[in-house]
Amino acid sequence: MKAKCSLCKGEIKTTFLDKLNGTIVKTGEGETSKTYNVCRDCQKEHKENLKEKILEL
Repeated sequence: MKAKCSLCKGEIKTTFLDKLNGTIVKTGEGETSKTYNVCRDCQKEHKENLKEKILEL
């Protein structure tokens, strides 16, 4: 399964251990929690405001 970045819609590559080369951001709590994949470039670009940027979607 190929993952796409929620912000830039680009494909997220994997490391040699088959892990995402980026991060996963969780919003909400319990059953209302949603997960968003974010690529390494967007993660670096938005640093402190990453979660707020995700919530704007």
